Amino acid sequence: MKINKQSLEEQATEFIRDMIVSGQLVMGDKIVESSLSKELELSRSTVRMALNSLSHEGLVVQKPYVGWHVFTLSDDDLWELYNLRVAIESQAAVMAAEKATQEDKDELSRIHKEFCELCATGKLDLIDVCQKDFELHRKVVEISKSNKFIKIYEQISNQLKSYIKLTHNDYDLSQSGISHTGMVEAIIAGDVDRAWLESKQNITTFTDLSLHSKK
Repeated sequence: MKINKQSLEEQATEFIRDMIVSGQLVMGDKIVESSLSKELELSRSTVRMALNSLSHEGLVVQKPYVGWHVFTLSDDDLWELYNLRVAIESQAAVMAAEKATQEDKDELSRIHKEFCELCATGKLDLIDVCQKDFELHRKVVEISKSNKFIKIYEQISNQLKSYIKLTHNDYDLSQSGISHTGMVEAIIAGDVDRAWLESKQNITTFTDLSLHSKK
């Protein structure tokens, strides 16, 4: 028998987190503790502790006299996330091009190949495409070997996943994997200038600036 060593609170936290990231619970949705408690067959106190944990991740918010809601991203939030992505990911791409080992390059190539193969299938799932998109960008940050970048990226990872999902809504998903080819090739070749440019252009491609640009 496989023993689940996670506490009930950890299991509840993971379950609710997956519901939000997968889109079962969308931004702004009200979360009713009693209903969720019945669905998970857990006490309300356990569910409440799970929600408190998720609030520290920025996935849920508690409003006085209203209750829990899934977080929302305002235009200002989107703009800040866009600039944060450009700052971290473009510089991480430069550092990755400088520091990538052969093992790093092989792993990056593998993820990119899987991404392109996923996008080439007849039936595309938005969540699957966005998850692979995030996995590729996270790998670039990891290859940069910057502990600060890695830590910040992890802290905002769930909001980034939602951001990526939003920016893919009106995009041809079949082109998503291929659109990362230039960045991956530049990192593998050790071309720091091209790595920076390709990374920045890739992020901008998936951003509808008309909705939230600040001039």
